Amino acid sequence: MPMPAIEFHPLTFVDERDGVVVGRPDTESYAVLPHDGAALLRRLADGHPADEAALWYLGEFGESVDIGDFVSTLRELGFIREGSQPTAAPPRLRMLRLGAWTFSPTAWVVHTALVTTCVAVMVTHPRVRPHPDAVFFTPSLVAVQLTLALAQLPAVAWHEFFHVLAGRRLALPTRLSVSQRLFFVVVEAHLDGLYSVPRRKRYLPFLAGMLADVLLFSTLTLVGAAGPGWACRLALAVAYTVLLRLVWQFYLFLRTDLYYVFTTLLGCTDLHSATSAYLRRKASRLPGIRRPTADTDTNGGRDSDADSSWSERDRQVAPWFALLTVGGVGLLLATATLALAPLLTGFVTRLGPALANGAADSARFWDSATSVGLFAVEFTLLILVSRREASRSRTDSR
Repeated sequence: MPMPAIEFHPLTFVDERDGVVVGRPDTESYAVLPHDGAALLRRLADGHPADEAALWYLGEFGESVDIGDFVSTLRELGFIREGSQPTAAPPRLRMLRLGAWTFSPTAWVVHTALVTTCVAVMVTHPRVRPHPDAVFFTPSLVAVQLTLALAQLPAVAWHEFFHVLAGRRLALPTRLSVSQRLFFVVVEAHLDGLYSVPRRKRYLPFLAGMLADVLLFSTLTLVGAAGPGWACRLALAVAYTVLLRLVWQFYLFLRTDLYYVFTTLLGCTDLHSATSAYLRRKASRLPGIRRPTADTDTNGGRDSDADSSWSERDRQVAPWFALLTVGGVGLLLATATLALAPLLTGFVTRLGPALANGAADSARFWDSATSVGLFAVEFTLLILVSRREASRSRTDSR
């Protein structure tokens, strides 16, 4: 008696360099199958019984397949519709029109005009050009610390919101979530739905956050150019932090938005890990550094404990991407020297005289003392939470 056909939820198939990404967008469940495995899945999804599909596979590829194990894996991925379970309906998505308009030709004209105007204003008005002193928009250091800290959440949300809009432009179920890292509240965009579209359509969603930062920086700079008032000074202060966050995207070794652009362009899957292993192996040749116990030869060889998620393309590109990684570290050090060090110096030069020469009952003295206290609390919390997370990671690894 022939086996009955298996019913599947709607699936997407996207050809990649090293296989086919098969997924179920409504649950964001995806898997990379070899081309022959994807062909077998297509056969099953087209309504052919499992035993018939197994015979077709044998005749097509000259090898037998454990169809039971294959179907079991598909069931674990949630691809198979079980019993009376209804077929997954396409998710109801909002902001489709907003996403389409945000990246429409008309919108690009508006974006370009805004950025061009900002550049022209910075050329003609040196006062509004990014500078560390812009952060000190008020004499109160406490106000500077608290205001800029509070301004980061909406600024980051704006960045992530553009990722979501770029996904909605493709009718993908991208979304925002609020979570916690250490003791910071963070906003994150979930872009797993991009696995269901060809690579050429993923670049804009990856770069949309940087576009949002550029537009926000331009807007704040133009507001800052409107006058010398405190609101204008605050706009320039926030613009400086937005610029630092934009520069952050070039630290590719931190897996930023640009990292995903590069890996998509190069056809890689886990380039970060492969490059890290390559650099560790190279560093192990230096005197006094012990060779890692588990590593992978990115030129093709593999140690026994190598990560199976690395594709052949990852191994080929890792030596070249290592150069970009080293360059990113150099850029990070340059940013710390040219942008962060002057900020720290600005705080110290304002704190020192106020604490050394200010009267104990003066507002300036207590403002500086409170600022030092805020720095101490932040630093202490960072150390305590980092140690707790490290201890939890060691416990989980055991």
